[in-house]
Amino acid sequence: METHKSISLNSRNGVIFLGIFGLFWTCCSLTIMVPTLLSRQYLGALFSALFVLPGLIMLGYAATVYYSRARVGKPEISISNSNLRVGEQFTVNLMHTFKRNVQLESLVVQLVFKETATYQQGTDTRTVTHEDIYENFELPGGEYLAGQYIQETFTMQIPPDAMHTLKVRRNRLEWFVRIKADIAKLPDYVDEYELTVLAELAAAK
Repeated sequence: METHKSISLNSRNGVIFLGIFGLFWTCCSLTIMVPTLLSRQYLGALFSALFVLPGLIMLGYAATVYYSRARVGKPEISISNSNLRVGEQFTVNLMHTFKRNVQLESLVVQLVFKETATYQQGTDTRTVTHEDIYENFELPGGEYLAGQYIQETFTMQIPPDAMHTLKVRRNRLEWFVRIKADIAKLPDYVDEYELTVLAELAAAK
């Protein structure tokens, strides 16, 4: 079994990056707003405040996501094989000890196919993302206590008629195992673990 690292924006590094960027954006905006306010140019200060707001939103979101991750803790995910052929089965092993008491509405493990296409529309560049969920396993919600341990194994399969992984300039076809915890009154905990699906068919059994 291979132990995998998460790659989603909601992962710890992604949250830290968002928080740092939000702090940088806020500080830069304040260097414009504060002198304008001190010089009593209130209209200019009000306009500058519009640039401060996005930074504060990013900081607030990063803080709440980081807190929700701290409430749940990071699960250990082992995948039997991350280099798969079309139609091949594999297993996902989830092990986790909760750090704190937490109320979960749901805890799901999914096999996700994501297609991202980038195209030009006039002078604008647009990116469209579409997802299909091929496997969905849901564990019971409820209150999980600090120190409580769970271990589950799931068998998944890349569909026999599915597309393989593809990463080119304007089109990406990607496969992930996604762990998603719906936490009461907090942002969802989300981690994604990338799979590579080869342009080969699994041998028929």
